[in-house]
Amino acid sequence: MKFRTKLRIFIIPLACTLLIGWIDPASDKNEEGILLYNEKSYDEAISKFADAQVHLPKSDALEFNIANTHFQGGKLPEAEKAYKNALRSKNSTLKAKANYNMGNTLYKQGKLNEALDYYKKTIELTGKIADKEDDEIKGIKEDAKYNYEFVQKKMEEMKQEQQERQDQEEQEKEDKEEEDKQEEQKQGDQPPEEQKPEDQEQKQDQQQQKEDKEKEDKGNQSGQQKEQPPEGEKKESPPRPQEKKEMTKEEAERILDALKQSEESARELQEKENESAQYETEKNW
Repeated sequence: MKFRTKLRIFIIPLACTLLIGWIDPASDKNEEGILLYNEKSYDEAISKFADAQVHLPKSDALEFNIANTHFQGGKLPEAEKAYKNALRSKNSTLKAKANYNMGNTLYKQGKLNEALDYYKKTIELTGKIADKEDDEIKGIKEDAKYNYEFVQKKMEEMKQEQQERQDQEEQEKEDKEEEDKQEEQKQGDQPPEEQKPEDQEQKQDQQQQKEDKEKEDKGNQSGQQKEQPPEGEKKESPPRPQEKKEMTKEEAERILDALKQSEESARELQEKENESAQYETEKNW
């Protein structure tokens, strides 16, 4: 917001005019402060105005000059404090200017609602001044109205921008949730070959681990089966001897003939052994 500065140009000379009847050294110190203010040497100007206050401590005009100097130097909290002291002035014009400049000071600090209050007071004060045709008073009133309307509009814009940001953040949040939901559905619907590589790799690892575990379990079961037969399995019964059949007459005759031949063979073998033994005895001399 670019404020009109015509009022500030006449602020310092106002204090000088009020100090015409002052005795030295207050008047001299005030004049030195005004010169330093015009040279933009704000710290030195403050020092001169403070020296003048030593002689006139209750001067609203000096408080007003100090407040303006702080404002121009960018020391807004100090300016605000000095303007509050100047607002006690009984001079209507000085008080109107102090209210206007207080509004500017608060605006620059971001205190928009408070700034509106002081612009409104400025408008009310200028309306009560008797000499309404005075150009300076008319200028103060016009500037106060301009700034009041500007700040009011600024506040409405800021409120609207804030609402738009909130709506946008809410919409972005809803869009993100919908996007995440669609992504989850897409992951669930797509076939394995269309899934992400990392998802396929993870599933392959899981399948391999499952197969390895199944092989290990089967190996353990096979070893147990070799060591002992499964429960409930029956052992094989030993072969049963064949039943004895009844011998026929022919078979009995053959057995008898075989026995006779065996006995004859045994008898002949015995006779030979006896003869051999007798021979050996006879030769044993």
